[in-house]
This record gives sequence, C-alpha cells and structure tokens, in this order.
Amino acid sequence: MVNYIFPSVASKPELERQCPHCHRLGGNRHSSIRHRAISDIRVDAVAQQRMKCPYCGTTWTLRAQGVSHGRQRSDRLIAMAVFLYMLGLSYRAVETFLLAFEWKGSKSGIERDVARSGQKAKALHMQAPAMQVRILGVDGTGAKMAGKKAGLLFFVDIERQRLLSVEAIKETDTRRVRRHVGRVIALLGAEELRTDELNVYEHIVPEPMHRICIAHWLKSKCRRAWELFRKFRSEGMLYETETMLELIKLLHLHRNSPDVPPEIERLVRSFINCRSGLLWKANQLLQHIERTWRRVSRDPIDATNNTTERIIGLTYKIRAKTMRGFKSPQKVLSHPYLAQFIRGTEGICDFRQVI
Repeated sequence: MVNYIFPSVASKPELERQCPHCHRLGGNRHSSIRHRAISDIRVDAVAQQRMKCPYCGTTWTLRAQGVSHGRQRSDRLIAMAVFLYMLGLSYRAVETFLLAFEWKGSKSGIERDVARSGQKAKALHMQAPAMQVRILGVDGTGAKMAGKKAGLLFFVDIERQRLLSVEAIKETDTRRVRRHVGRVIALLGAEELRTDELNVYEHIVPEPMHRICIAHWLKSKCRRAWELFRKFRSEGMLYETETMLELIKLLHLHRNSPDVPPEIERLVRSFINCRSGLLWKANQLLQHIERTWRRVSRDPIDATNNTTERIIGLTYKIRAKTMRGFKSPQKVLSHPYLAQFIRGTEGICDFRQVI
C-alpha cells in the first residue's frame, strides 16, 4: 500500500521581505491582500499580495503556497491530472474528467504537466546516492515513438525490485551495450549480472559473475527441442524423435542441478559425430546445452530475470501499448522514472517533489 501526498493550497501568502532583484531585506507591503480566481478541487480563489523593495524599487507578488507563478490551476489539481494519466487514462480522458467537475485542464496542458513531472522525477532519481546492488538485471525493449523506432536498455535491482536507470541504447548495438553495462556494474559494485541469452551480454564480466535467466534458457532450449521433435517425426526418425522428448523431460527434471546430468551427457555423446542435416542441428543444440549449463542462474530465491521484465512492463510497456508513441526521446526516458516514482519509496509517494 502506498500513501500518496498531494500539494495543498494555503489560505494566505507567506510574508517574504527579501527582494528577488537585489536580495536585500526590508521589502514593504505594496498592496492589500487580494484574491485571484484559481481552479482547484477545494478552493475557488487564492490570496496574493504585492511587495516593493525600498532600495531598488522592484515590486513582486507573494502567492499562497500551492499555486505556482503564472498558473491558473493549483499544484493539487495538476498533481491529480498527472496521477490520473499515470493510472492509465489518456490525456483526453483526463481532460474530460476535469471538465466534468468544472475544473480547468486541457489535453496539451496535461501533456506538458506530465512531461515536466517526468523530468523532475528523473532528476530526483539521478540525484539520489548510488546504492550497493548485489544482482543487476539488464534487459532491452523497443521504444515506441511517433515516426520512428528506438531502443531502451533497463537496469534493475533484482533483490529490491526497483528501477535503477534507463538508457536510449538498442540491444543490437553491441559495443555501446557492453561499454555502458560495464560502467554501471563498476559504479554499483554489482556481484552478479543477470540477463537473457543474447550474445551481446557476453564477455562484459568474468563468466562466474554472469548468470543467464533460467526461464529464458529453459524456454528457448525446449522450443528448439520441440521443433526438432516435429521434424524428426515427419522424417520417420523414431529414435531421434524419442530422444528429443527425453531431452525435454530431462531439462525440466534437472533444471536445478548445478552440474550437467549424466543422462544429458550421454545424449551429447550419442550425437557428437553428426555433421549434417537435422542430426547436426540436434548436435548443436545438445552441445550448447552442455556448454551453457553451469552459467544458468539457480538462485534459490529467484533464478530468473522476470523482475527486470516486470519493471519494464510496469514503467513503460503498459503505457506504450495504449498510445501511438511518445513524441520525443525526453518523454520516453522520463516516463519510466515517473512510473517508478508513483510506486512510492517505503510506502510513500510525495507529489510535491515533482509538481
């Protein structure tokens, strides 16, 4: 459960005598307290007062807390609109909701508020001190943008289930991925890198530090075994067909074994001399299973990289699937941080930090 804290609107402006121009103290009241119409869920007007500096003659306005300079909506109403959008409503739906209660709010204004809050959430996230991470999860996804496609690389703390950072890097850019992942590991002091089976993540850290998600590994190996099973059966190769079925059963049966089971080693030897056709493909599959077996994660708490994929879904993909695409790279990169922000820290989400 998360406790959400929204901005409030003060009843009167707080007296501030320091001149914003010459920074001297001693400003005098230049007008009485007046009330300006404001759009808010509780109040209709906000108090403000003019001040004047006796030294340089500069005048300025004191406003009640909860209403920013030049805005006709309170920070509380802006926070509500941002929150509704992050819960899944579109910009137009949020506008319709506000207008139904005779509150001000346009589609374009809400879009700007969300973008501004996302930038502030990203800045807060980056300003936080770097924490020690034991297991670093890394995974990439496509970035849905209006007019073009991009790639995002997500870094996640597996144990704390929190987003660490998002970078505009495609997984196909091997050099950039390896260089950036190496920097993040060095910065956070991660003891383990957990990824899927893509070759782009190899040779970044020593082999004992790199673990492959067991869910990805098992799924890909069983899929290839089922494909060979169907092809062997269509060719009438009964022994090889039964061998693929046996391999699938052994993979599930011994998935938690740290060493290669003798039964799988026997299957590897039975196909080791095959060099052509379907038999060569079966040989490749079995050798790859034997070669990568010890690199598969078998963490007793969570041996998968599903936490990283879940963070990607919660902070980016759910919203990306309901829209035509983000309009700019800045919005793409800031949205995951804002989504992580509203999930709260230690059960608290203070919207006053991002509005």
